[in-house]
Amino acid sequence: MFKKILRQFRIDLGEMEGDYRVFYLKDDIAFSTLYISIAILGVLGMIRTDALLVSGRPDLFMWLMLYRAVFVLVSIAVIVVLRKTGRVRVYDRILFGWLSFTVLFFLLFNFTRPTNSLTSIIDVIIPFSIYVFSPLKLSYNALLAFGFSVGTIYVGYVYKAGIDPVTLNAATTAQFVVHALGWVSGLQIQSYRRRSFKAYVQEKDAKEMVAYLANIDPLTKSLTRRHFFNIAESEFLRFLRYRRELSILVLDADHFKNINDTHGHYAGDLVLRNVSLVTLEQKRAQDTFGRLGGEEFALLLPETGIQQAKIVAERIQRAWEQTPCIVDGKLIHSTVSIGVAEAGAEDKSFEDIMRRADRMMYKAKEAGRNRIMAE
Repeated sequence: MFKKILRQFRIDLGEMEGDYRVFYLKDDIAFSTLYISIAILGVLGMIRTDALLVSGRPDLFMWLMLYRAVFVLVSIAVIVVLRKTGRVRVYDRILFGWLSFTVLFFLLFNFTRPTNSLTSIIDVIIPFSIYVFSPLKLSYNALLAFGFSVGTIYVGYVYKAGIDPVTLNAATTAQFVVHALGWVSGLQIQSYRRRSFKAYVQEKDAKEMVAYLANIDPLTKSLTRRHFFNIAESEFLRFLRYRRELSILVLDADHFKNINDTHGHYAGDLVLRNVSLVTLEQKRAQDTFGRLGGEEFALLLPETGIQQAKIVAERIQRAWEQTPCIVDGKLIHSTVSIGVAEAGAEDKSFEDIMRRADRMMYKAKEAGRNRIMAE
């Protein structure tokens, strides 16, 4: 029942839980550094209170100073280690250890307080701060906060025998109220962080989807002309720098207008889609395939010479011949004409190699179509 109520307020991120913690890790480290520094200043600021509580006992005052110095040094060491960590699990363990150390530190300090100081503001601040500032799981925060409160009441009720029952009852009630407010506040803060992260992921996914759709031709699932040329320009610059082999195929569906006129535009779209799918199946992972416009496509082949490019073209041509389209129960056989060109020392831009491949494709058409021409 408790878990059901908790789910109504806190979003369950499921598999994104790890990504959520990593996303906020740098912020968590920064905030941890801040509130550990505040705790250090708070401990140092209580030196004046120690002097008043143990006035006339210089030996006890020196022990208290040493005790506070240990807390300060440990806390500074924790800050240094936290600033260097880059893993969530390490961060959680370090922070949980420091919080446990801090709880124990203040509990032991309660033994030095007079019995009339049970309801000190410290007893209220510490559990509430754990709930609000700690990014750990709420169950861990509750364990630490309740441990401190139980220890505080125990010291006041057992160790400091004879305490006023009214004061003890007020302190116990105050602790329950602080825990209720702290737990609700912590739940609200963690829920807000989770909602913010989920909104960020959804917005990021939406932007990536828009970018994907802008770069992918919706009919053929190949790259758009603009995106193809962007990648091709980068590959050509790499060719100029390292002089690695680079080839390109320009493919054009034969008699495409006749297919449209005879069987309709639906059949034409199906032919284009199948040309694209066949080519995508034949290409390597490092190759780039895009639609230049209409029934014309291009396949960029990095690290590939002219002879290897011709082999790829022949493979695509054979695969397409063996893949007829079926429209209304009828088989539509079609072919492709392919022009092949390899980047050379005379090429000054990607347009140069592109024009040569395009010229070879038109020669293949003039020679009777369903052919491969290379330069």
